[in-house]
Amino acid sequence: MKLLILGLLAIALLAAGNRREWNRDSGCFWQWRAEARERATEARERAMKARQEAREQAREFHERQREQMQAWREAAREQRDQIREQIREWRYTY
Repeated sequence: MKLLILGLLAIALLAAGNRREWNRDSGCFWQWRAEARERATEARERAMKARQEAREQAREFHERQREQMQAWREAAREQRDQIREQIREWRYTY
């Protein structure tokens, strides 16, 4: 009977010790989880900023490209108009 009581007492002490360790470890788990969430949030914010910057750079690039194309078209029109004028002058002189 004494052995049975000592055995139950030993099991109760082990269970209480494991429970304290688990509580201590679970606190670490919650802290780790909070830190992981914070890092994930920061990573999402950095990614969002990077996407915004990339969109802005792409928008600026397309705008510059559009302006260059407009300038090229205008130069081509001017050249075409000069050639047409030269052809008209040539017709009347010969």
